[in-house]
Amino acid sequence: MSEKYVIGIDSGTQSTRVILYDSKGNRVARGAAEHPKLLAPHQGWAEHGADDLWGALKAASKDMFAHYKGKVEDIAAIGVSSQRAVFTALDKGGNLLCNPISWMDERWRMNIPSLGAVENDSPDPFYKLFWPYYSKANWLKFNNPAAYEKAVKFLGATGYLGYKLTGEFAESISNSFGLPYDVINWTAFPGDTEIEAMGMRRDQVAPPVSAGTVIGKVSREAAAATGLPEGVPVVMAAGDKQCELLGAGAVKHGQAYITLGTLSGLDIVFDQYKPAPDFSYTTYLSAVPKLYNYESMVSKGFWLVSWFRDNLGDSLKAAAADAGLSIEALLDREAETIPAGSEGLVVLPDWSPTALHPAGKGIYLGFDDRHHRGHMFRALVEGIMIQIKLGTSKMTEYLGVPINELYIGGGGSKSNFTAQIIADLFNVPVNRTKESENCSLGVAMCAAAGAGIYPDLQAALSGMGKNYDRFLPNQANHELYKALSEKVIEKLYPSLEGILKDLIELTAEKP
Repeated sequence: MSEKYVIGIDSGTQSTRVILYDSKGNRVARGAAEHPKLLAPHQGWAEHGADDLWGALKAASKDMFAHYKGKVEDIAAIGVSSQRAVFTALDKGGNLLCNPISWMDERWRMNIPSLGAVENDSPDPFYKLFWPYYSKANWLKFNNPAAYEKAVKFLGATGYLGYKLTGEFAESISNSFGLPYDVINWTAFPGDTEIEAMGMRRDQVAPPVSAGTVIGKVSREAAAATGLPEGVPVVMAAGDKQCELLGAGAVKHGQAYITLGTLSGLDIVFDQYKPAPDFSYTTYLSAVPKLYNYESMVSKGFWLVSWFRDNLGDSLKAAAADAGLSIEALLDREAETIPAGSEGLVVLPDWSPTALHPAGKGIYLGFDDRHHRGHMFRALVEGIMIQIKLGTSKMTEYLGVPINELYIGGGGSKSNFTAQIIADLFNVPVNRTKESENCSLGVAMCAAAGAGIYPDLQAALSGMGKNYDRFLPNQANHELYKALSEKVIEKLYPSLEGILKDLIELTAEKP
């Protein structure tokens, strides 16, 4: 019998990757396409262009097939995952009624004065205190009622791309952020009050399915647009970060994983539903049923590395091309010669507001005449990771689970310099997966389970999981980072909050 292959589609914030794996988890062919920059029609808004997500999937798929020399009939299944908390609204013809609204978008805050007090029957405190206000459907209802009335389905990006591939409506229960699903019981709500509180009717909500579920087959139209073989099963995966945990092998109670992508954060696996009473961390459903991923994040994370590259590293473009390296790799070389703590330069990486820092702004503090671009880059990476560590400490204390087994992945994990900072900061050994595209690998595992190549996700992980590089902590660096966090970083925002609020007010967009 010939080898069977599976495809993992990872539609992220900045790009889409379409990667084909064999049944042992070896990468066979890869395609990718960058997304156009997010649109910002107003301050605080962030949305994709109408064709950006589907257009990138089409381009990345064709790019993958340009590198695949095998037979298309050997492709057993296609898994789909995406960035979380994207909102789409479709009319009866399957057309978008508004641009896909990004998870970075802040317009949901407009719902707070519009909604007032909300009543619903859910025992989940998030539904009582947060979800109705966060709902983009409520925003659409209040601010674009004509489009709202035409909406027949509200979907995340995973459900939207699944629909574009198959013509079928479904959404991943593990990519439920911003959708009215019962995350305690892993199902649709039996009553309507929670759905209505989020500005939706039951018929507008796609049925939730578990990761590894076949939702349909590639349609003739989708096959013509993407090059994917018509009739191949399409399998729903989890949210992109949950698929990263699966691909990295962090799917057991107490294991932790740091993702170094556009959104950077730490997820710890836990076997009970225990959301943060103060919203200091976020609760997601694992790719593996009945497990939860608790996440402390920096919302723009390694997007800030891209920001630094594009704005302060452009002069390295020619040198990077000559060396056959990325600009980020050359920035790493500059930064890794600088001692831990960046010789007194620190960063608060709040380039946009967060739940804990609602008046957040990005801050560099401590410049003197020793500092150059390498210091700035190192301080930025340290600032991102310290912020994750601070959020993680609260989370693990509340959950009662120490971090003693840490995995890392995502594009930023390719950097040895960054991996060592993480080991030093957390003071535990760090395992970096050999496969940097952990999300696509996790999606491929879902596809392999859905296709019956493996009986379930745990078996797919055992058969397709990869080896690791290991980084050991430096105790002296750990002590420095601990002191820097306690004596400087933790005091920055409380000390400056009033000033930052004045700055926001003085520079706010005028109506």
